[in-house]
Amino acid sequence: MNKRPYALAATFVLLTGCAGLPRALRNEVASEKDHLRQTEQQLSRAQATVKDDLAHSPDLFAGTKVSTAWPARLQAAQGSLTRAKDDLAQLDKMDHGNPRPEEVRRAEGLLADERALQQSAIRESESVASDAQSWLDFERNVPHYVASMQKTYDDIHAADFTRVSQSVQKAGQDWPAKKAVLDNRLAVLKQSSVDADTRWNATAMARQDGAAGRAKGAEVATLIEANDALVHDRDQLTHGADQLEADSTELYDSWDKILADLEVRHRGNDTVYSEKLTTVKTHYTDAGTKRGETTTDTRWTDITAPQYHSVENDLGMTIAHKNAGMFDSEAQTQPQPPGFAYMATPEQGRNQYGYWDHSGGRSVWTWLPEYLIMRDLLWGHSYRPIYINEFNGYQTALRSGRTYYGRETPAAPPKYGSHGSFTTERYSNSRYVQSGGFSGSAYSSSRNATAPQSTPRFGDSGRNEPRFGSPSEGRSAGKRFGNSGGGQRFGSGSSGKGFGSPRPSAPRMPGKAFGRRR
Repeated sequence: MNKRPYALAATFVLLTGCAGLPRALRNEVASEKDHLRQTEQQLSRAQATVKDDLAHSPDLFAGTKVSTAWPARLQAAQGSLTRAKDDLAQLDKMDHGNPRPEEVRRAEGLLADERALQQSAIRESESVASDAQSWLDFERNVPHYVASMQKTYDDIHAADFTRVSQSVQKAGQDWPAKKAVLDNRLAVLKQSSVDADTRWNATAMARQDGAAGRAKGAEVATLIEANDALVHDRDQLTHGADQLEADSTELYDSWDKILADLEVRHRGNDTVYSEKLTTVKTHYTDAGTKRGETTTDTRWTDITAPQYHSVENDLGMTIAHKNAGMFDSEAQTQPQPPGFAYMATPEQGRNQYGYWDHSGGRSVWTWLPEYLIMRDLLWGHSYRPIYINEFNGYQTALRSGRTYYGRETPAAPPKYGSHGSFTTERYSNSRYVQSGGFSGSAYSSSRNATAPQSTPRFGDSGRNEPRFGSPSEGRSAGKRFGNSGGGQRFGSGSSGKGFGSPRPSAPRMPGKAFGRRR
């Protein structure tokens, strides 16, 4: 009997069974298709409800902005669902053959986009339906809402700008480049109180009619719009003042977020991506002398597949850096080797953190003693001397928007990043390395090249790393400098000088913030 046809058939079944997107991803796509049908039904119900609400009280909605804005918002939600369908259609086309890794990543990106579009459509439809119901409820209970308007107005007049004004004034003096921005935001807050007075006075007659139960149609609509505006003014004054005060405080902080580990694991049919970030933060209690207190915080966070793939080459790198004198929203997000953002340019020669030492025929960056502990927090006690040619390469890459991995030539092995020589040594015990993360690199050591290829599940036995959220991965007491509290100190007693204090052998030059704005 000829067994060859059966062997060929078995081979064909095996090949076709392995074709297409990974099973876990395929299951997620199938689940999203079910969700999409539910979202379509929910949107249809919202459209019908809003249409009925508008028809229920034509005198209330006649000539109002919402009578056209709500249908437009629902139409936009419908457009989001159409784009979500397009994403799923593209995923169906990709689910054949043997997709390359970059195609799988694109599929993950499409799935994330589809989910975001669905969620946007759901939020918008729910918001419009809720707004319509609130208008009708106001119309049925006008006296109640007029009393609520009075309380909102009283809250606005009770707002105290003293503390936020003091914070803005001090921050503007310490960081002159931000003074205009801070002053303008404070002026906007104070204007909200003036606007509230104007609106309140303009609705005096309508509020009298509303309290007496006589307000109808357009007069009720006027009260609803005034009430919404007053609530916005109140929130702007309370939350806006808190945010402005917090932003003023941000200017006194510099920080780095270092990618300390990565992991991919499975939870049922879902693939879970996680990153471990170490945040090294320095709070400058005195902007003039740059005396600071530095702490560290390390924690795991679940992220999306696109977020994971965007940083999977950057293990050990600073993936976000913010200078003092800048807002968190201005942080630099181009990955870079840790600590480089604190170094002076060769033209400057030195700054508050250190200087270029030109002795011995080579120029090497030398950290001032005040910042050696901060250097160790950034580098994890694995610091290697930085020579000026390496810093010049970093500056060139930074100006062109590229990530600097420390290659001396295009064909040379990298020093930094997931496959860099520094990283394979520094992070040899990380989950990423233990799961074989370095094995795909042409520059990996034989030890790493033979690491297990399968990604161990989170919590497997034998794992040396602590679980997510354990005390060792929560907020660390860290090393604090410049205060009299616990931990290691800088700047008091015999423990050494505070950040930025001048040294006779290496006088401090005027400081400057480094790095690019995000």
